[in-house]
Amino acid sequence: MKKIFLLLCAAVFVFLMMPRQLHAQFNVEGDFRVRWYSDSFGWARDDRGQENYMRYLARIRTKAKVTNTTTFNAEFISLIDNPGQPVRNIAGTGPMRYGVSQLYAEMSQENFLIFDLARVRVGRQQFPIGNGLSFGESYYYTDKFDGGRVDLALFPVTLSLFGAVTGQNLSASGLYPDPGSDQIYAAKLGCTVLGQDLMLYGIDQRLRGAYNDNVIYGAGTAGELYVKDLEYFAEGAYQKFNQPPGLPEKAGIGYMGGVSYRWGMGPFRSIKIETRYAAYQGDDAKTEKIEQFSPPYPDFFWGSRVGYVNGDVGGDYPRNSQNLEGSRIWYSRIYFIPKVLPKVRLQFQYVKVNEYVDNDNYNSMDDEFSARLYYSVTNNSAFQLRFSRVIPNADDKDRDGNGSITSSEDRVSVNTVMLEWQIEF
Repeated sequence: MKKIFLLLCAAVFVFLMMPRQLHAQFNVEGDFRVRWYSDSFGWARDDRGQENYMRYLARIRTKAKVTNTTTFNAEFISLIDNPGQPVRNIAGTGPMRYGVSQLYAEMSQENFLIFDLARVRVGRQQFPIGNGLSFGESYYYTDKFDGGRVDLALFPVTLSLFGAVTGQNLSASGLYPDPGSDQIYAAKLGCTVLGQDLMLYGIDQRLRGAYNDNVIYGAGTAGELYVKDLEYFAEGAYQKFNQPPGLPEKAGIGYMGGVSYRWGMGPFRSIKIETRYAAYQGDDAKTEKIEQFSPPYPDFFWGSRVGYVNGDVGGDYPRNSQNLEGSRIWYSRIYFIPKVLPKVRLQFQYVKVNEYVDNDNYNSMDDEFSARLYYSVTNNSAFQLRFSRVIPNADDKDRDGNGSITSSEDRVSVNTVMLEWQIEF
């Protein structure tokens, strides 16, 4: 903490000593959330009762304009206290740690050759695709995605190319890299047709070692349907794994879609209903082929405890060959904003989670119901009061066959009350 405090003081001193004409070129923004939780466990084998704890999330983004075409960008975040998985998350109940989720230089040029805009980014950065079916927001993986990105726009088409090293062998001393690295390459082609946003993409993951690569091909569309505020999105992808000779073919599909509609009626300024569905194919034991859709870095979040698809953060995820039977996630919500209280939003939602294929007649997933009350104090400050209930989809089962029920096999219900204060600046 002392080192970080001194670093911040030095940064403020340098900023204050900068010439006045440069002050306007340096922008800082961010957000901070603090949450208080109270969890109540029902019928737990280890006699868990009620747990009270706090969580924090801090994020600071900086942008320095070096020239008219060149900028420097950085994002600093708080991390969960888990050295094995240094990821962006609500952190707390222990030592605070910090990390850099983005750190890159950007150069952009309008009317470059035949293009309306050309942009190059080099450094640690994000490359989200669509709604996160195959490739999500990379700041959840703070120690990955060091590479480059190129965007070329020629109305109405945009081509984006991305390549990064996601892991590197190190020497015993850790001072220099040894041969062997994990890499990922992606390309995304976007186009707007009749008000609809269309995209095609490809992802090539190349892990160190033989027969460890896989490719994903996907397509998606999003926009309004016929009338204003009736919105939809849809995305599908196919993944092919490189198998050693003699092993069965391994490939699978994933798909995602959603529709929402917002309108005003009676005492309500706004009412919105929304439903979303995502499926990640799992292996069917009745076939010789290995069916599996398991992208390396999917990312979306539709619930509180369940509804995650993200291998580092947690939840019901089919990432990197975890959860071989796949996942089906169905999310629905409705919210109301009353006319007399325009700063208040009341929301109810339900997340239903099942396995894609049930080979063992056992569903280890959970469902979740949540009721939420949001209150905007100002444009930059808001409170949230949430009640959620996690509902097991199955009873206890000794899945690993060791003769006892472990905490991970203990199917318990959880009632959670959460109070959050969020500040943006």
